[in-house]
Amino acid sequence: MEIIRVEKTQLRRAAEVVAASFHNYPMFTFYFPDPIKRARYLPWYLRNALTCAYRYGEVHTTTGFEGVMFTLPPGHTKISIWEYIQNGFFATPLVLGFRHYLRSMDCETFVEKVHERIMRDRPHHYLWGLAVHPDHKRKGIGTALLKPLLEKADSTKLPIYLETHDENNIDYYKRAGFSLIHYQFIPNHALPIWCMVREPA
Repeated sequence: MEIIRVEKTQLRRAAEVVAASFHNYPMFTFYFPDPIKRARYLPWYLRNALTCAYRYGEVHTTTGFEGVMFTLPPGHTKISIWEYIQNGFFATPLVLGFRHYLRSMDCETFVEKVHERIMRDRPHHYLWGLAVHPDHKRKGIGTALLKPLLEKADSTKLPIYLETHDENNIDYYKRAGFSLIHYQFIPNHALPIWCMVREPA
C-alpha cells in the first residue's frame, strides 16, 4: 500500500475523509452537539486543522484517499492562536456558536497544557490525527499510514505523543507500541482524554 503526502489542492478531499471518520468522535460530538450542524461544518473545521498540519508539519494519505494521518514535527508541536487564525479558524466562534466555542477553547487549552506537562521540553513527534474512512476500516490502512512515522521516530531516536478522546483507540495504539501515560476527564466538562507516548525502538 503506497503512502503519499497530501498536496495543498487535496486538503479539502482529505478533510472529507477525516470528517467521515470522526463524525461520532467524542470531541466533535462535544463541540458540535447538533448532528446536522456537525455534518455540515466538521469538514470545514478539519480542513483548517489539516491546513495547519500541511503548513507546519505533514499530511499523508493512501493513493485512494481511504485514510489520512496528520502530524507535527519536533520543534513545532504546538499551534499558536495566531497560527490557527491565519489558517482559517477565525470564523470558529460564528460556526460553533459562542457558548460552544468557549467550551471548545476550555478543552483545547487544557489538552495543550497536558501535552506540555507530559512532554515538557523533550523533542518529539506529535501524532495529531489518524483517520480511516468508515468504508475502509479493518483493512490495515491505519497501520500502513503509521508505519513511516514509526520508522522516522526510530531513526531520529525521538518519541511520538498523541492524545485521544475515544477509549476504543487505546488498544489499537498499544499494539503500535504506545503506552498509556495519563487519563482524566477535562475539568468542568464530561470529556475524557487519554494521553499516550511511544518511545523509539
